[in-house]
Amino acid sequence: MKVRLHIGVATVFTLLTLFVTAMLVAILYFGNKQLAIETAKEQMAAARAQSVEDMLTVIRGAGNVVSSASVFLSNFPEQASSLVGLDVLYSQIQGNEHYYGLYFAAEQSGDFYQNINIPSNWQTFGPDQRPVPEGIDRVQRIISERADMRVETYYWTNDSAPPRPFLSRATEYDPRSRPWYIGAIEQSEIFITPLYLFESTGSLGVTFSKSVFDNSGKLVGVVALDMTMTALSQILNDIRIGDHGLAFMMDRQGRLLAYTSTRSDGGASRYVSSNPDELTEMTNDIIASAVDQWQVKRQEFFNFVPPATAQNHLAYIAPIPEIFGAQPTLGLTVPEEEFVGGIERTTARALQFGGLAMVVAVAFTFFVARLLSKSLGRVTTEARKVSNFELGDELNLKSNIQEVAELESAIASMKAGLSSFGAYVPKELVRSIVSKAERIRVGGNSREVTLMFADLQGFSSRSEGLEPEVLMPALSEYFEVMETEISSNLGTVDKYIGDAIMALWNAPLDDPEHPNNACRAALACLRAEEHLNSGQGTSPLRPLHTRFGLHTGPVVVGNVGSHSRLQYTALGAAVNFASRLEGLNKVYGTRILVSEAVAFHAKSEFLLREIDVVVPFGTSKPSRIYELVCENGSAESDAKKRVIESWEACYSLYRSAAWQDALSAFEKQRKLERNEVLVDTFIDRCNAFIMQPPDPDWDGVYRFERK
Repeated sequence: MKVRLHIGVATVFTLLTLFVTAMLVAILYFGNKQLAIETAKEQMAAARAQSVEDMLTVIRGAGNVVSSASVFLSNFPEQASSLVGLDVLYSQIQGNEHYYGLYFAAEQSGDFYQNINIPSNWQTFGPDQRPVPEGIDRVQRIISERADMRVETYYWTNDSAPPRPFLSRATEYDPRSRPWYIGAIEQSEIFITPLYLFESTGSLGVTFSKSVFDNSGKLVGVVALDMTMTALSQILNDIRIGDHGLAFMMDRQGRLLAYTSTRSDGGASRYVSSNPDELTEMTNDIIASAVDQWQVKRQEFFNFVPPATAQNHLAYIAPIPEIFGAQPTLGLTVPEEEFVGGIERTTARALQFGGLAMVVAVAFTFFVARLLSKSLGRVTTEARKVSNFELGDELNLKSNIQEVAELESAIASMKAGLSSFGAYVPKELVRSIVSKAERIRVGGNSREVTLMFADLQGFSSRSEGLEPEVLMPALSEYFEVMETEISSNLGTVDKYIGDAIMALWNAPLDDPEHPNNACRAALACLRAEEHLNSGQGTSPLRPLHTRFGLHTGPVVVGNVGSHSRLQYTALGAAVNFASRLEGLNKVYGTRILVSEAVAFHAKSEFLLREIDVVVPFGTSKPSRIYELVCENGSAESDAKKRVIESWEACYSLYRSAAWQDALSAFEKQRKLERNEVLVDTFIDRCNAFIMQPPDPDWDGVYRFERK
């Protein structure tokens, strides 16, 4: 059964569009949703890891202060009750807002010597809340026996004046009865108290304490450090995920110690009271539900649905490493909606606009197919005349459809050729265009530059047979656009080699950002090429498809040649390597390949992905090569990051010599990749290694035996 062209094209297009659209929407929705959830898990793990490191840093710092003070007082016990000793102890905590006070309690007498940090924002201090004098940054507190009575004395202190007493009174305070003192005596290592209210301020904190012995092993007393909860509060607030994420902390027994509100709600972190057996008053149903689920499942990552919200949430709960006998558990929760809500809304909008676009596209396709059908009918008639050697009539066909117009042109050429019995003679390619040279002496200097080699794909096949008068304007138009983008990004075109371009950065003018500028130029050239391809005109070189190779390395730059004719250029192994990189694009199906040296400089500003570890033909050292994808923060960077993350998982399996797993992963990756050549290259390698595994000492380097 024969079908009219325009009806067949419209029908096939409609069915294919429906099928492809449905498949793409489904794949994108479920793939993006899973990727969003994985991203949430990664963010939660990263946030927890950072908070653990911050918390351990704070705890270790406090432990180090106490240990240092203990060593000092053990070696110099006579300084324990002196103002000089107090000054030495104060130097350990000076300027650290997390440390409230560092002090020493004597075992024999019960005397107490304390340094107290006075933050700059404190206006008053002391039991009677008296104003803090100008320039005062600490208070010394001494408790000792005087005439059968214990006396507590406070001193204003700073680095520029001797201590000044401002309050002296009788007290019953005996540090030897405090939990921090008793705990330090009962264990040889550093003792950490539970959260409690500091006697002098009423603020929450913990105390780090350690016993002090003299050289004979006799107990001298206990040195202790009070640490406020400023650092912990900031850590908990910082690790919240998104606008509705929560963070909380539990002790070793699973009792809740502290928790935050969401960023959208604001509010300070909440802590337990001074009674260690009293639990925090739980006012957050989401955290309560997460803790209940965790106590049952004992999993780090899990999903749960709080009864109060009926929304799916993600949770990550795990203990931090034990230090000084303390091992709190950190937890994070975040609504799944925070990550997948946008995807669901975008998918719904995409379906709506997609349906409308498909209706318009089908109508337009039917219209264009009908025009094409009419034009092909006329061309068919002329072709039949040619086949019958009816060459007398002059061909007068015109069409706005490019392919039909090209076919009409071919028929006209055929008629003219048959009429004149002429022959088609291909012309030589246009010679290389050499960049301008300065008329100075021969010579150069060594410096680090970034080199670019750019080459047009299929230039030889497309330019063969073109007259110089046709080829040169088209090629010059292309060179003009490329050079404009290179120059705009501080590059210098060194030479044109046929259809290839060699450019360099950081010569002759200094450019400290030359790797980044070269990357930016390569991306700009691709955009300019797209504009050329989509613009008006009938250039024989279109569609243009340029491949780039970028490398940073030491070369000799300067003028080479004779005294009558000089050329400014770069010489060295780095030039050869950049050229080889450009050629490797054909192997991997990429557009821009950069060396490891370029990637090292550009990774903070550009999205890159590692492609392979290779020894190009003509070189001897292995080098990692990367594909330059786009600038970070660009419109397409987020979507491309997801593809790269999937690629890196496949590539990691390949590098670890897990051939079968890598093969399966690459086959799945092929469905996501626009660059099928890249994936097929590694699929072929995996198949080859499965059939014939490499040597046990395989280093993952691919050595090219030809260009």
